[in-house]
Amino acid sequence: MSSESEEIVMTPTKRGKATHIKIERKPKKAVSQGPDSVVHVAGGEHTGLVITKGTEAEEDFGKPELQIGFMCFLLDQKTNKHFVESRKLQFWYREGTDYYHQVTTAYEFFKELVRPENFPRDYIGFIKKCMKQMQGEKYALAKKVDLEIQQLEEGEAPVDPANRIPVEQFDMEGILRNGLPKEDTRPTEQIVREKLLTVLESAYPNVLAVEDLVRITASDEGIVTQQLQDLYQHELVRQMEHGGFVRQVLDTQTEVQVVKQMPTIAANQQPTIAIITALYCEKLAIDAMMENKKTYVKYKTEGESNVYTIGYIGEHKVISTKLPAIGHFRAAQIAAGNTTTRLLGGFQNIEHVFVMGVAGGVSHLTDYFKHLRRGDVLISRCNEKGYIYYYCEKILQDKEENIHYVLKNWAPRDLVLQRIAEKIEDYQKANPDYAPWERYIEEGQELLKEQEAKFSRPPAASDRLYMNIGENQVIEVQHPDVPSGMIHRDDVPRLRYGVVGSGRPVVKHDDTKLDFATKYGISAFDSEFDQVLESIVGNRKDSFMFVRGICDYQDGSRGKEWQPYAALAAAAVVKTIIKSLHNPQLDEQY
Repeated sequence: MSSESEEIVMTPTKRGKATHIKIERKPKKAVSQGPDSVVHVAGGEHTGLVITKGTEAEEDFGKPELQIGFMCFLLDQKTNKHFVESRKLQFWYREGTDYYHQVTTAYEFFKELVRPENFPRDYIGFIKKCMKQMQGEKYALAKKVDLEIQQLEEGEAPVDPANRIPVEQFDMEGILRNGLPKEDTRPTEQIVREKLLTVLESAYPNVLAVEDLVRITASDEGIVTQQLQDLYQHELVRQMEHGGFVRQVLDTQTEVQVVKQMPTIAANQQPTIAIITALYCEKLAIDAMMENKKTYVKYKTEGESNVYTIGYIGEHKVISTKLPAIGHFRAAQIAAGNTTTRLLGGFQNIEHVFVMGVAGGVSHLTDYFKHLRRGDVLISRCNEKGYIYYYCEKILQDKEENIHYVLKNWAPRDLVLQRIAEKIEDYQKANPDYAPWERYIEEGQELLKEQEAKFSRPPAASDRLYMNIGENQVIEVQHPDVPSGMIHRDDVPRLRYGVVGSGRPVVKHDDTKLDFATKYGISAFDSEFDQVLESIVGNRKDSFMFVRGICDYQDGSRGKEWQPYAALAAAAVVKTIIKSLHNPQLDEQY
């Protein structure tokens, strides 16, 4: 139906504490047949907009197909008091509209509605803008939009939004903030110290020279030297030969040996499970899950060093390693592949490989069961094509401006780990209290409490979800509502199952990320592990799985506050899966 044969009809209603502004498309004939309910018919530039009064016999559109909720932090001009409003935009679509076009239509409608340059300053302007947008062809797929407005009581209102900046510093009714990074006002020494730890943790177990640390941190050499000495005195770094520095692990539970060559391990004592991590906090987390463990640092003065921790999880002998990398660039990913090859080549009895760590969740603003939040854990699951991982190398555009992704994908040939995960899911559905990973998290937190990184779960209020609306502006939106009758706990991880994706060409732009995730069913994005996967498959390891703790909504690289806890949650889930795995070596011994 063309927009010329339709009118945009707005009907306000009140339900309890909430005001609903229903805006829907209706044939002109249908509107003209109900003159008693028509309050105003606009003319001139607003021709086609109609206001009606609510009736008791409202048409039931059923559950909205998509919803975007956000908070408005407002100032009452008369009383000079701040108050908070919850606003929700609920969308219904024309029949046959697929999920991707539902999401993009809603996102674009929302982004245009809150554009900083013409954001409506009052209710009438806000509602009028909603109606005018519905009138445009750009949103023709939307059949109905319902705007729900409710002022929150003082106890219901959230804390100040966006990094806890005082409300007075917000413009655009307080719901927008500039996307540019805030100026770091901490002392220079503190900033340099943090940078040094971050770089050394990323490079671990590699050794970095002082001149490299000066260059990478872009800091004064004197301050770098001073802070390195402070870190050394606190036993956070170790000084190696030739004056280089390496991150020192504070772990009194584990014997550490620095070796030039790995000692020979008898065939029946070889580990059968490998766990690959990329971040320092991830390595600490999985090592906290082991018993009777020993760490070997295979140290090299030039080239890449390696770190292996060998121990037991349940009845299985496992080995964990950390990929040495400095920065998020291609050379680091290739080095990660080389490290994986050395691991799998040096320990040839390995049957199962876990790639464990953090990732960024894909937002599903209307589906509680698909939406991944910080602290949740995603276990890789094969899609209908059998793939668990997609990597985008680059994006191409044809003459018709259609987007094409140049990608690689991977699928395990042996599905034993996937079947265990399915059994865990089924058992938890039948027994909701089943969650051994929660106990493993608590035990890990006790073991790691002396670490520099904090592995406790950050407060629920810090799990903020933002949408980029362009021009370096972001807006905070609400997580999807918890289904009625369902109890949601925000102090424990939820297990989710799906496909993992990666690739800088897709994650750096919201639109391409959404399109890529929709096309290939991606549940979470992480850093690029294509070279690691190439090595796993190239070494003929048929059983492999990704387990990712959600720490942000990008690719896992930005959620610094949530990274340690998310890594620990993922490690606890890996431990659960491993302890559910049968050990055939025990059959040979007894």
